[in-house]
Order: sequence, then structure tokens, then C-alpha cells
Amino acid sequence: MKVTAIAASPRSGQMTHTVLNYTLDKIREINPSVTTELISLADKVISPCTACGYCNKNFSCSINDDMEPIIDNLKESRPDVLIMGSPVYMGSMSAQAKAFFDRTVLFRRNNFAFKNVIGCCIAVGASRNGGQELTIQAMHAAMLIHGMLVIGDSAPTAHFGGTGWARVPGGYENDPDSLATYDSLAQRIVETLALIKQTPKEAK
Repeated sequence: MKVTAIAASPRSGQMTHTVLNYTLDKIREINPSVTTELISLADKVISPCTACGYCNKNFSCSINDDMEPIIDNLKESRPDVLIMGSPVYMGSMSAQAKAFFDRTVLFRRNNFAFKNVIGCCIAVGASRNGGQELTIQAMHAAMLIHGMLVIGDSAPTAHFGGTGWARVPGGYENDPDSLATYDSLAQRIVETLALIKQTPKEAK
């Protein structure tokens, strides 16, 4: 079972990256058999989709940039779970996250290759209530268009997903409210993976 996390922040090693790593660690703690990876979009050139139509006939993109190896990775090693993490920019996802989702349209156009992949999100805002849930909803919409199985965090928080505060005094370790959402999201991911793996293939 594989979980892939995408850190869609333009800044390397910042809070989005940190809390995604925290969540992946928590997933492995709950179920050590799960394989995880984190792909950072920081310092990568990812151009916007140009709607050229190339991927209508090819399982690849006509744009040659840093998205190409990410596409190849997702094609060759299709994850069971995709976690999208983004900082909150102007009340929604980062430009990097939006470009990523737009460029993955080729997976939709090639037999809905992300169908039934579990999708979930983490958003980190500069303030405690800085648009995290709106950002997660926007990313959920892109996942639903792929036919993914979208989940939020689990009980006891059970809302949209992981909601972080980037400027908490003392660092994220001193933010129990945010940590609770990461912990419960990790629990929900492991629970959903177990449910799917128990389902006969003909019922999927």
C-alpha cells in the first residue's frame, strides 16, 4: 500500500512540507506496512495547462518541464492514497497546487487513471482561521473530478482534512488543535485503506 504526498508550496522545507512529513510518519506508525513518499513542488517549474488537447490521444503531456517526471512517477507507481498539501494563498490553494491539478487532467482523459485513489488534503494558513477549509474544498473538487475517493479527517475532529497554522508560537509541535487534525487524518487514511483492501475486486 502506497501513500504519496504532494507539498505544493513554493518554499522548500516550510510548514506545508513539515506537517505532511508529520502525517506520513503517523501513517507509518499506525500501519508500518504502508509505503510513503513526499514530492515537493518547491523550486520546480510547472507551467499551466494550455488545453492543447495532446493528452486526448496520448498518456503524456506536450509541455516539457518539471511536471514530466512527476507524471511519470504517478503513472509507474500509482499510489493508493494521494495527499495534497498546500499553503493558503488568497483564500485558496497555491498556484503550484492549481497547476499540478490542471496538468493531471491527462490521467482523467486516459481511462480515469486516478479513479478510486483515496484523496485527502492538508492546508496551512498564516492565521488560525485563514481559509484552510476553503482551500481544502477547492482541492477536493479537483479530486472528485478525477473520480477519486475523497475523505476528510476522522473522529474526533472529523471535518475537511488537516488544518494547520503556520505562525503558531513555538512551532507546530505546540499546536494541539492542528496536530489533532493531522493525527485523525492519518487514522482515517489507514482505516479507509483497510476497508478497500478487504473489498473483492469485482465489487470495486
